[in-house]
Amino acid sequence: MKPITRSVATGLAVLAFSTFTLSACAPAGTETASTKTLVVGAVTEPTDVPDPITDGSLAGYNYYFATFDQLARFDSEGVIGPKLATEWEHNADFTQWTFTIRDDVKFHNGEPVKASDVAFTYNKIKATPTGDPATYMEMFASAAVGPDNTVVFSLNAPFSAWPTITTGVSIVPESVYTALGSAGFAAAPVGSGPFVFDHYTRGVEYVVKRNPDYWGDKATLETVTFKTVADADARLNGVQSGSLDVALVAPNQVAAVDGSKNVHIESRVSNGVTFLGMNATAGPLADQRVREAIALSIDRDGIVKSLLAGRATVDNQLVAKNVGGYDPKYPAPVRDTAKAKQLLAAAGYNGTPIPFQYATNGRIPLSSEIAQSIQANLAEVGITISLQGTDQSSLSQMIYTKKAATGIYLNTYAPSTMDGDAPIASMFGGQWNDYAMLPETQALVAKTRTVAGQARIDVYRDLFTLNDSKALLLGLYTPDASYAVDPALNWKPRADGMITVDAATFGKD
Repeated sequence: MKPITRSVATGLAVLAFSTFTLSACAPAGTETASTKTLVVGAVTEPTDVPDPITDGSLAGYNYYFATFDQLARFDSEGVIGPKLATEWEHNADFTQWTFTIRDDVKFHNGEPVKASDVAFTYNKIKATPTGDPATYMEMFASAAVGPDNTVVFSLNAPFSAWPTITTGVSIVPESVYTALGSAGFAAAPVGSGPFVFDHYTRGVEYVVKRNPDYWGDKATLETVTFKTVADADARLNGVQSGSLDVALVAPNQVAAVDGSKNVHIESRVSNGVTFLGMNATAGPLADQRVREAIALSIDRDGIVKSLLAGRATVDNQLVAKNVGGYDPKYPAPVRDTAKAKQLLAAAGYNGTPIPFQYATNGRIPLSSEIAQSIQANLAEVGITISLQGTDQSSLSQMIYTKKAATGIYLNTYAPSTMDGDAPIASMFGGQWNDYAMLPETQALVAKTRTVAGQARIDVYRDLFTLNDSKALLLGLYTPDASYAVDPALNWKPRADGMITVDAATFGKD
C-alpha cells in the first residue's frame, strides 16, 4: 500500500514499485530484559471478545500487535515495510496481489507459521461478515496458497491500496483457531508476536509476557499490562502516581503537567478525524438546507483554540493529514451564521429539537464539552439541539451495530491502516456512517480504488466536494494525540495511534 521509503501521506507512492523486499532481521540486542512491568492506561477495550478475526478496535489492535504478527507493518512515522511477508507484487489492474511469506517464524505453541495459516486467516475474516475486519475488506474475494511459500489474494474489484489492509490483519494458526472457535481463541490466543498472552479480565486488564523465542528483535520488557481506565483524569493521575506508565490524556490536561518531574508529555498529530455524523433521512435533517446551516454554524476554530488548547487542526476533510487520500490543497471550512439563518428560514425550520448523541467518556477527549459548544453554536442561528450523552459502548453499538442515529452524533475515525479507504467506505460507501446511501458517493468510493498517487487524491477531492455540497457528514478537526509518560520510559507515539510496546524500555537507551 505504501512504499518502504515513503510516507503514506504521499498518496500511495508505493505503486511506483511492484515488489518490496525484506532485509535480514537484525539480531537481538544484548540488553537484558527488564523485570519491570509496563502498565498502559487504555481508554477502552474491545466491545466483544478480543479476537483479531472479529474485532477491529484500536484497543484490540494494541493487544494484537503485541501478541501477533501481520504481513506488513507501519513504523512510528507511518512508513510501510515488510513483516511476515518479505515482498509483494500486483497485477496490472490491482485485482490480484501475491505475497511471499517468511519461512522461519513459529507460533507460540511451536508450530511453524505457514502460507496456509495466512490464507486461512483472511478467508476466515471473509467468512465472518459481522466482524469488524470484514467491513474494511469488502473488496477481498479469497486467499490461496501459491508456489514458493506465497499467498495469492484475489480481489473482487481493483484496490490499489491493498498492502495497507495487510498491516492490520493478525495471522492466527489454523489448527488452534479451528479447534477453539472465536470465544475460545480469544480466551487463549496463540500468535507469533513479541509477547505471549498471559490473561485477560474484562473491564480490568489484558496482560502479556515477553516471548523469548521471537523471530525478530526481541522485547526487553518481561510483562506488559493494558489496564482499562476510561476516565482521562484517572489516567493522568495514574501516571503521576506511578500506577500507570503511559496513557492518552486530554488536550486541556497537557499544560498543567508538561515539564513535571513525574510526567513527560509526548505528542504528535493523530491519524483520526473527529466529525459529526448525521442521519440525513430523518426529521429536520432530511432537508439539505438544515444540514448546510449546521455546517455553516459550527465554530471549529473556537473548539480547537478554546477547548483543545490549540492541540488540533481544523479540517473538514474526513481523512487526516497523514492518511492516504488526504488533499493538502482542499479548502478550509468557513463559518457563516448569516447564511445559516437564511437557509433555515428557507427550509421553514421551526425549532424542532434535533437529537445529538455522543459518548461522555470514551474515544474523543472532552466530548461533553465539544457537544455543548456545538449546541451553543447552533443555538446562535436558531437550531435546537437535545444533548443525549451515553457511554462509549452504547454509542458504538448504536453506530456500528444498529445504525440507529436519530439526529447527529459525535464520532471519530482513525484508520489503523493509515489509508482513507476504510473511513470513506463507512461514510459514503454504504456502511454504518452512510445514512444518505447516494449512488454517486458510492461510485466515487469505488473509483478511488482503481487509481493511485495524485489521481487517487483527485477522486478523494471530488468525493469531499460532493459531501460538502450536500452536507452529509461534517469534518471538525484532526486532534493531536498527547500521552502522559513515565519519564523513565523510552517510548514514542505512533502515527496510527496504537500503543505498541515491543521496543519500549525503561532507563537509558
